[in-house]
Amino acid sequence: MGSFFIFGLTLYTNQVFHGGLWGTLHNKSVKPKLEITEGKLNENGLSFDVFRVEGVDVYGAWIIGIELKDAQNNVVMNYTQDQLAKLPEHAIENYYIAKVKPGKHSLIAPLGAKAKMKFNSSDILKLPSGTYTLKMTDISGASWEHQINK
Repeated sequence: MGSFFIFGLTLYTNQVFHGGLWGTLHNKSVKPKLEITEGKLNENGLSFDVFRVEGVDVYGAWIIGIELKDAQNNVVMNYTQDQLAKLPEHAIENYYIAKVKPGKHSLIAPLGAKAKMKFNSSDILKLPSGTYTLKMTDISGASWEHQINK
């Protein structure tokens, strides 16, 4: 009787947490998930915190694009994967042992990494007041957005 209970509990948790036997199977460790917070746009430039909260733990999220759009959806800043791979050390301020860092072809964010990103190009410094949307794109096609007011 106890083994049937354990078997039933296992099927139940598989169904609830992963979509199991009935429904769409979902595994949170397959695709990365980033959280973007603390977005600021001021006389010092653009800064924001990025935190990798989900995904495969042995691989990083490979960020291939960071862009900033104005309220009319015009791109006012765009960093490509090649530019992100060459970011200087002073543009990334890591909080934890797991570090967001430039890789060979993109920006790498391993699981558990949290960092403050800083961009201060002349284009960013000249932006007028308004609402902007920051978008980060992973190589998997997943993207995350964050609203920033200046």
